[in-house]
Amino acid sequence: MSKNKISIFFVLDETGSMAGCIQQTISGFNEYLNTLKEDKKSKYKLSLLKFNSGGLTQVCDDMPLKRVPELSLDNYRPANMTPLYDAIGHGINLMNSKRKVLFVIMTDGEENCSKEYDRSDIFKLVANQKKAGWQFAFLGADQDAWIAGGKIGIVKLNTMSYNREQTKDTFSIMAAASVSYAAKGGVAADDLLSSDTDTREKQNENK
Repeated sequence: MSKNKISIFFVLDETGSMAGCIQQTISGFNEYLNTLKEDKKSKYKLSLLKFNSGGLTQVCDDMPLKRVPELSLDNYRPANMTPLYDAIGHGINLMNSKRKVLFVIMTDGEENCSKEYDRSDIFKLVANQKKAGWQFAFLGADQDAWIAGGKIGIVKLNTMSYNREQTKDTFSIMAAASVSYAAKGGVAADDLLSSDTDTREKQNENK
């Protein structure tokens, strides 16, 4: 039986405010990676783009999981401000020739310093790639992620709002959603995180 082939593009906030959850981010991302490795029913390739106002850093580009480097204190060093729209726009353009893409955005801050893209640009890019069959997820810490995601065209059931103490758990939820998405053959739908509604509601009660 052939495996489902899925590309995941992960846009990860590396701004100064992420220093407050640096260990959870490192361990959470590494566990996310390991969960995908354990899924023998699908074949994944992963891209990781870190961002802050010091620049965008592409850690890996559509790379087989066994070659994806884990995060550590050596390669994940939060600093500076939040060019969120530039990171999203750059990531989409890097992958625009790919199909069956799960595009995950994880941030604890709102856009404040992009130079190349604005909200309208990103909304249009997201809409175009959704038409092409991409799936988008927005994970927002210490903010109303549903509003932030909605501003760029990502629906409520594909978003999660959490606080910094829940960073590692949020990676776990996203890992389960990623495996489920792959198991369905990478068919995009506006309910990526719907099976985790109870978990998200409990998280929000603790915020």
